[in-house]
Amino acid sequence: MRIVTYNTRGSLGMDGRRSTLRIVDVIRALSADIVCFQEIHRLLPWSGNEDQPSVLEMGLNRTFIFQPNLHFGFGGYGIGVAVRGRVDEIRNHLLPSGKEQRGALEVRLRDIGGYPKLTVFCTHFGLDTDERVRQTNALTLLVRTADGPTIVCGDLNEGSDGAAVKTFVAQSGLIDADANQNKETFVSDNPTVRIDYVLYTADLCMVNVEAVPSLASDHLPLLVDFA
Repeated sequence: MRIVTYNTRGSLGMDGRRSTLRIVDVIRALSADIVCFQEIHRLLPWSGNEDQPSVLEMGLNRTFIFQPNLHFGFGGYGIGVAVRGRVDEIRNHLLPSGKEQRGALEVRLRDIGGYPKLTVFCTHFGLDTDERVRQTNALTLLVRTADGPTIVCGDLNEGSDGAAVKTFVAQSGLIDADANQNKETFVSDNPTVRIDYVLYTADLCMVNVEAVPSLASDHLPLLVDFA
């Protein structure tokens, strides 16, 4: 089973061009079963009023679940999960936030990648350290209620030595997929820090992790394979 987490910056590439179809091309080449996205736009004027969730759903031929954590008129900005497999339940959670509302999208799946059931959380933490610690505490409580194998993906906006990441790993008991190699994921044209993560419960077996080269966003996609 292959899972990818990717902050797409609203499909804005390092060349200043905005293209959701380019994001589709990047993800299709990876043949992922589950993709967790951050910074997805739907009907926002500054991204051409494009319905990015619909473009991603059609282009990837996957069910796409969108959680808009910020609302602007008829539009929204938030996180999403594209999945191959049967969606059993969707839960939308808001996290404690400061200036910009953040959230966690919980998707409970069945019969995917050889697993009878799997829970995936997609999230995007805030920019302030104290805010991220509060979000960590809230997300830890959600993870503890998950049933069966669980994966948490997202842009946590700090390095692995940050207070929120260290607290989250310690409190949740999750395993950091790239703890050993600590591959940088940001900024994509000259990565110097790892702020994108895949974390998982011990009943899953991780066999591969890669930061995938791409300039389609300012983040690199992070890919993890499970046996």
